[in-house]
Amino acid sequence: MVQRRIRRKSTGRKGVLLPICMICEQTPPRGIAGGIVVSGCFLCTGCEKEIVETRVGDSRYCDIKEKIKRIWHHGVP
Repeated sequence: MVQRRIRRKSTGRKGVLLPICMICEQTPPRGIAGGIVVSGCFLCTGCEKEIVETRVGDSRYCDIKEKIKRIWHHGVP
């Protein structure tokens, strides 16, 4: 069930799908091993680190907060 909600991209090779991060919308070089799944959405390790390290006063805080909301509302009509 979780795998259906993860955004994926085709590699051009039959049967090979790679996850797309919900924050940066990129595919990590290590594929699924390069991140975590939260509420059925994939987060790459780079974005996970940025989320953990960003402080409230940081200029990227609001942008990251809005992207995190997309994860919590993913799949909600």
